[in-house]
Amino acid sequence: MRKVLALTLGVLLVAGAAFAQEPAEVPLFFAVGIPSNALPTIDGDNSDWAWVDRSFEVTIEDMNPLTGGADDADDLFIDLIIGWSDANNRVHAMVHVHDDFLIVDKNPTCTFRDDNCEVHFDPDNQGGGPYSAPNDQDLQPAYQMCLSFSEQFSRVQMYNGALGNFEQDALNFWWTHTDFVDAGHVNQGQEYYYEFSAELMDPISISGGPDASTVWTLAAEQTIGMSISVDDADEGLNANGNDPLSEECCENGFFWQAQYSMAEQFMNSGGMPDIFLTPIEAVDTAVEESSWGQIKSLVGEEL
Repeated sequence: MRKVLALTLGVLLVAGAAFAQEPAEVPLFFAVGIPSNALPTIDGDNSDWAWVDRSFEVTIEDMNPLTGGADDADDLFIDLIIGWSDANNRVHAMVHVHDDFLIVDKNPTCTFRDDNCEVHFDPDNQGGGPYSAPNDQDLQPAYQMCLSFSEQFSRVQMYNGALGNFEQDALNFWWTHTDFVDAGHVNQGQEYYYEFSAELMDPISISGGPDASTVWTLAAEQTIGMSISVDDADEGLNANGNDPLSEECCENGFFWQAQYSMAEQFMNSGGMPDIFLTPIEAVDTAVEESSWGQIKSLVGEEL
């Protein structure tokens, strides 16, 4: 398996001032370094990523079914690539989902309960989730972005435990504007593409905007906390044993058939995977699962 991989290494990775979590507790994946002349256009077209070695690809086989499951690749299939660039100090990703049914706008206040892509960020990688810090704390260390094909609401939303307490609207939160996040969505039949780039903040101010937040500076050989999950609502019985399309279903508006995540647990309070930012000059080097010499040189640790 040549992936960017949910490898679990029994070492503590150190990246500058950012200390990674215990890899025994979280998966490790790799983000490809993107040269300035290869920055993708954020439009949902994956052709911009054709140059990336497929060893950086994460598929549904590398992810964890946190609830439900997929019958086969015709029911649900996922492949994604994460990248980073020092040219614009952003994390980039292309997420492709094959899904036999697109179900949106069944949960108008919680698009993540429909077909949806969730992205979680913990830039300093201290192990938190978007609901792990006190919800009366304005400066938050971790947060969540949702990407949706909704026709009724913003296609980029933010979730964090402090939003309600500071009277912020996740649909119009300042960070989700294009100054800080760009996103492109393409639906081609049963193929769905979510592409985004994001400037990270840590901590991020819920009420004070960018001036009260701290921009996180990405650097080669740094390890950040980040996870991508795909939520799958479907016809037939969902993970709760209910028909998601029936009027009787799901009094709380919960429609999932499955959720597949790079993490091994729900991201509310922690367990964020380690994402190692590979050097930009090394993007042509495939990372083999068995290439322990390459991995050691990347993480700077003896295994």
